[in-house]
Amino acid sequence: MSEQTSQNVEYRGYVIVPKPVQGHDDLWHDGYQILKAGSSVSSRTNTESAHSTQDTAYDSSVEFAKIEVDNLVALTD
Repeated sequence: MSEQTSQNVEYRGYVIVPKPVQGHDDLWHDGYQILKAGSSVSSRTNTESAHSTQDTAYDSSVEFAKIEVDNLVALTD
């Protein structure tokens, strides 16, 4: 695991914890948890997105989580 894949991402007042998981055929699937003030507000695992490397799945997981955070922020404005 690279240094990149072990880091959480702060975004718009939330913390994204990327959690890509290895699936069948050595492919990696997106996964993440979103925290606000230390409490979990959302979690996704083993999505349909598949990637050949853990680093790519990490990046994709962060991007999907950012979209969800954007939606959460829009709902609370």
